[in-house]
Amino acid sequence: MPGSTIQQDSERIVIDREDRDSINTFACAALPIRNRGLSRLRLIKNVRLETRVELFRGSGMGSGQFGIDELPNYVNRDEDLIKHDIPMLKEAAALPAFDCYSLRRAVRSSGIDLETTDVLSLSNEKKRELAGHMRNLTRPLVRHVFGDAGMDITDPSSLRNIMDMADKAAARKKLELLSAALESDLDKLPELLEDYGDAFLSLGYYRSYLNLIVPRVKELHGWIEEAISRGSFRKGDPAINRMKHVSSAINHIVENVVERFHEFDRRAVFDWQALTLGEFSTARQQILEHQATLAEVLCGIAVKIFEWRSRFAKPNVGIQQRVDFVLSDLQPGLDHLLKVESSAPRF
Repeated sequence: MPGSTIQQDSERIVIDREDRDSINTFACAALPIRNRGLSRLRLIKNVRLETRVELFRGSGMGSGQFGIDELPNYVNRDEDLIKHDIPMLKEAAALPAFDCYSLRRAVRSSGIDLETTDVLSLSNEKKRELAGHMRNLTRPLVRHVFGDAGMDITDPSSLRNIMDMADKAAARKKLELLSAALESDLDKLPELLEDYGDAFLSLGYYRSYLNLIVPRVKELHGWIEEAISRGSFRKGDPAINRMKHVSSAINHIVENVVERFHEFDRRAVFDWQALTLGEFSTARQQILEHQATLAEVLCGIAVKIFEWRSRFAKPNVGIQQRVDFVLSDLQPGLDHLLKVESSAPRF
């Protein structure tokens, strides 16, 4: 594992950016663990969509993984580990993805306890990386209020700055009209806009994974087709249909997710002068309703695609190795992801 999972600032635990921003890794130190040996370990979703404890990860070394029940073989075995930490890790392991939005839902619905709230938001670096997605929301808003599209607000919490900068009478008047349209007090408008901005940012976060996945899925499809055409299969070998199913399932899931984002793009543009609370609330609610399924399917496809790219980076890999990887690593969990995607809310 590169770097350390946590930094201890006397009393405050700070989680590494990698684990805060990842969709498939979770620092054990984010939980109120009692066994100190766990503090530098993390949970991961692996290529088979299993949750495992990761002991190490390195270039050329792969990833050292084991099950949560195997922890007593790797850290000091004590009563706290057996009766407190392992049950808590199993509860966290049941989450379908480890992004901050999935963790928030877990905190609200199951009362999962966290040692630090850092993991409930993206790092500042990640927010800056996703700045382009936030500008789609903030530029029209800033232009409406200030008549100045050059003002750049890329962090949802920075939407509060709109209020602080609204010292001109005309700008303040527009904010008052916007507050009235959204049935909000002027003092509460920043919080309302920040809440929607955060939901909007989540779309940018999930889209960033989709943008990484899409071109690689096309490469994977050709890679599998080549393995089928060059493989030494007997006539009617069921492995051929299984491999085709893997390729088709991944393509189907990704195409559906792409279409979901096209729908968001068509719906998430506001006429700020004629905005109503109903339109604003509906758009936010639609995003929130899609977060869980987007997180799960993108986490699942991402770990499979990235493992494929990592393991088969070198050319001239044997055909049988390809077949084994498709059937033993890519196929597990795909039928579940298909069900998750088919259960996604409709627009």
